[in-house]
Amino acid sequence: MTLIIPGVEVKVVKEVLAPQLAPSGVLGLVGVTEPGATGVKRAASWRAFIEAAGGAGSFAIPEAAPALANGVFELVVCPVDGATAATIKIPADSGEAFSLQARAGGPWANGVTIEVAVRTVDLGDNKSRTLFDLTLARPGTDYQEVHRNLSIDANDSRNVQSVLAAQSQLVKLVDVPKKAPKASAAGAPYVLAGGTDAALDKYTQALALLENEPDVDMVLVSVQDQEPVRLGRIYSEVIAHCDRMSARSLGRIGLGQVPGINADTIKTNSEKLTATLVSDRFVLVAPAGVVGAVAGTLGSLDYFQSPTFKRLAAIPEPSPALGVEPQQEMLKRNVVPVIAQRGRGIIVVRGLTTDGDQISVRRVADHAVRGIKVIGELFIGRLNNDEGRGALKQKLVEFLVQMQKEGAIVPSTDGTDPAFKVNVYSSQDDFAKGIVRIDLAVRPVRAIDFIYATVLVQT
Repeated sequence: MTLIIPGVEVKVVKEVLAPQLAPSGVLGLVGVTEPGATGVKRAASWRAFIEAAGGAGSFAIPEAAPALANGVFELVVCPVDGATAATIKIPADSGEAFSLQARAGGPWANGVTIEVAVRTVDLGDNKSRTLFDLTLARPGTDYQEVHRNLSIDANDSRNVQSVLAAQSQLVKLVDVPKKAPKASAAGAPYVLAGGTDAALDKYTQALALLENEPDVDMVLVSVQDQEPVRLGRIYSEVIAHCDRMSARSLGRIGLGQVPGINADTIKTNSEKLTATLVSDRFVLVAPAGVVGAVAGTLGSLDYFQSPTFKRLAAIPEPSPALGVEPQQEMLKRNVVPVIAQRGRGIIVVRGLTTDGDQISVRRVADHAVRGIKVIGELFIGRLNNDEGRGALKQKLVEFLVQMQKEGAIVPSTDGTDPAFKVNVYSSQDDFAKGIVRIDLAVRPVRAIDFIYATVLVQT
């Protein structure tokens, strides 16, 4: 505004402040949940996860509990549709009493046993009613549910349909009970069967939901049917997803596991998987059952820290146990072994991506890319002059200096090369097109994986 009356005009120019980056350690978790779960849900606690995935989600997605227990910042749960739930028809003395179905689809519920105990209660006046108990157990675990004094009477407070709907994490009734069930024979319980995993395209569709979640920096697909060829195809989709997000400056790392009931099977399966799953954005863990804890530990660490020799919690001793030779075989193929070591507990032997680089190096590079993207977006629409380019460079230097202070990037060991180099420029042709270019080099810190010592024995 031009002044007419003598006076002073003061303009206030707000300094450009870069927003804080989203916390690292946000895990995108893809898996089968209870029916009714739609869209992406977030969970930073076990209670929130159960609300998002349902009670059966703890069985269908077993990686969630150890991930949270080991300190992952947040879970972003993407439900997979299309899995078939295991079922069983409970007989009556004549005909069918009712059908039970697993609360979530997939083979996780195959083999769940159901014991039925039936008794008749005398009510007097020549009246009686039939009550029964259901005892459900999941094989291979200590988990058990006991539901007592159940009835098929719709007006009874212990109606079997309402009780299971409210209290059971394993099963539900799929129809209105018709008759009282027949007691199971001693040692011969009824068994759930017929559960199958979702098709590959269903996992791909669920994985695509994570493309709209920019703060996710780790991806884990919980696959129930772990046939190696099928598993390899799903993990290939994870790598492709991570590469696509990297192109959008939203880099993330995928995690997977090597199935196998013994060391020889794990060796064979690792050979099959590592033949095609070579990427600086994928981590393959062995044995199966520990990948959730590894993801949680990665999420709890600073982005520049290595998981090598870090302790895992809230999981049983890895089975099968990997001896020294299997560990060496795994590391040669860039598979991450997890072992129980006396005096240390359950540890990650070495944190590697499947192309042989340290996990922490990739995470540092991704952090730098995300920071540059956030800062660069602040200058979109501002003037492309020396002052504007200088301000952009200044903000980039501030960000990189902070990374250096944190210890994420370091100078060369001889001190001749700095931790980072940055140049912001625009040629005349770029200027005409509204383009500013940034040349950047960073040196991520690396973990000490090996120490070689020379001891001089003097006499």
